[in-house]
Amino acid sequence: MLAKTLSLVYNVLGMLPFALFNADMVKEVWPDIKEETCKAGAFGRQGPCTTSLEFTVGKVYLQVIVGVALLYAATIALDGKSGLLGAMGCMIATMTKHVVVDGLIPPPPVMVMTAGVVVAILGAPGAWGQRAFVAYALVNAVTFVTSPLMVLQDTFPEITPDSDAFKIGAFALEVIGLYMVMAGVYVATADKRLGLAYATQVGALIVCKHVIIDKSGPPTPLIFLYAATTAAAWYEVGWANFKPATEKAIKQGPMKMHGLIVGCSFVPYFALEALGQSIPLVGFAASDTSYSYTGATALFCASLAIFSAISAYTEWSAHMEGKLFAMYHYFLSLAVAFWQLQPTTTTAGALFFCAPHAFTAWTIYLVVTMEPPTKRA
Repeated sequence: MLAKTLSLVYNVLGMLPFALFNADMVKEVWPDIKEETCKAGAFGRQGPCTTSLEFTVGKVYLQVIVGVALLYAATIALDGKSGLLGAMGCMIATMTKHVVVDGLIPPPPVMVMTAGVVVAILGAPGAWGQRAFVAYALVNAVTFVTSPLMVLQDTFPEITPDSDAFKIGAFALEVIGLYMVMAGVYVATADKRLGLAYATQVGALIVCKHVIIDKSGPPTPLIFLYAATTAAAWYEVGWANFKPATEKAIKQGPMKMHGLIVGCSFVPYFALEALGQSIPLVGFAASDTSYSYTGATALFCASLAIFSAISAYTEWSAHMEGKLFAMYHYFLSLAVAFWQLQPTTTTAGALFFCAPHAFTAWTIYLVVTMEPPTKRA
């Protein structure tokens, strides 16, 4: 119950200033943003000034961030169709404001999909309305993150890839895509306590990226509130044992396979790195441009080799509990993904270290499909 309350405080009360004091919050998030563009006047004087494109983009997309934060909050606060319809209502209200007040046209595919999802929620049988919402959220998230220029140019055709307006818009679309993923994950997970923990864990990744890597992100009080929400969500999930069937499925499936791969591949990988031998194409030297072999990295890699060997043995022999395997993968994926987002990480390195995510996804599938949901908080 605490995690749910904290999440609602963050996503409703914490986000409202971004809508109510929109222009001021743009300058808070992007302190160096150019607010106006002025033309040159006669005799070297300053001519008339207009709001810069990047400032307009910042204002508009902060409003969209508020809209999707409320969308996510609606799924948490309300049950069933009420939550889904409330979420879509937040999306529709945001788009309506931009059309009627600002004279802007949101991306047409998003408007069409929004209408389709509302129809599905109201009229589709069984869980098809819920499935339509999850698909809507995930499709939009992928599109916003992978094709930000296309999305931005649907509303602002004058945006160019090398402009400040694009950088600001792409940053905002990451947050919007994040909220879509969080809403989709929460709605798709029957156990709502676990769904909230999964959703906040995904959000923690982007918060860390924006604050630590991009040197931007939410104000400091909201960062602490988000950290408290994430901690409370996992605390409420608890440390209860899985059902015997779930425990068996994890031990015989992802855990045994993971132990085999780690023992045969990653233990020698880290051992070679400890000795200063980086494997071509996939070694640390090829995976991260900031890497250099030192005494400290030798200690780090040797320790990784030792603890990976211990982990591989306990997983292969089924001495490790399935719930421990699941929990440590939830956080291992967070750590690996944060490294993959670093500017010094190479494409080859990011692809090579996708393996932990596959085991996390496999484990989550087993937990979500085999564990009975707890009563909604």
